[in-house]
Amino acid sequence: MLYPLRMVSVPLIAALAIASTAIARAGDCATCEQAAATPATCQPTVQYVEKTVLCPVWTTETRMCTVTECRPEVRQCTVTAYRRVPETKTVERQYTVMVPETRTRTEQYTVCKPVVREETREYTEMVPVVETRQGTRTVCKMVPETRKKIVCEDQGHWQERSCDSPCGVCDPCATPCKCRCWVPNVVQKEVEYTCMKAVRVEEPCTYKVTVCKPVTRTCKVRVCDFERVPATREVCYTVCVPKTCTKTECVTTYKCEPVEETRSYTVMVPHQVEKPVTVRVCKMEPKTIQVPVCPTTCCCQQVCCKPCRPRCCR
Repeated sequence: MLYPLRMVSVPLIAALAIASTAIARAGDCATCEQAAATPATCQPTVQYVEKTVLCPVWTTETRMCTVTECRPEVRQCTVTAYRRVPETKTVERQYTVMVPETRTRTEQYTVCKPVVREETREYTEMVPVVETRQGTRTVCKMVPETRKKIVCEDQGHWQERSCDSPCGVCDPCATPCKCRCWVPNVVQKEVEYTCMKAVRVEEPCTYKVTVCKPVTRTCKVRVCDFERVPATREVCYTVCVPKTCTKTECVTTYKCEPVEETRSYTVMVPHQVEKPVTVRVCKMEPKTIQVPVCPTTCCCQQVCCKPCRPRCCR
């Protein structure tokens, strides 16, 4: 059986194969029921049937397609352009010029004239004088002082005591050994001692001091005074005076005149073109496969199909 193009997939092919096997086994259920009464001495045989199925195959093909492209095309048109035409005219113009002019004027001013004179002035001068003065000063003297303190004195004595043999051997016939030991007796007693103590004493003294005393003196000084005296002078100054002048100059003006011109321009014109295009195509190709089916004489335990297996294998 052949299926339409582009409607069969790999899962569908597998489903068809399973369905074909189930149909073939379902047709043989009657044979399995008859074989249940016979002894189980048959051998399992498997039969295969050829079936044709359609499998998808992807291929690459080159096809001609119509494509719209634009090509340049040169065209001409007439436009109106404006051209500037120069015109020259002679014009008289008046202008003002500032002309410098020198003038003279009389000015009065005041002059300070120096006048020198002598003056007698008094001034005070500080003169150093040495004076003798009486005063007191503090002197530190060392004075002996008797103090008392408590000291510890060891008034012990020596005492003879018996001791063991120096060799460490006990001999009853040997003379006993004696040694002297100091027996301490610490006694506290009060002792007087003399130390030097610093004492500050005020005593009179004589010292000299330098003192500056003011003394008034006289001297002559030259003093310069200024007297204001009026004077006259001639001063020159410059003034700018406006002056009107006339000049002739050429002036250029521009006039716009219309002109017809032919110009070329490029236009992109669309047109249809056929071009080869590579596309992927899925085709269904027939393929022959082997499908197993149930035999006419089957063994109940190995070949029987699942729906009839409980009835024929009791």
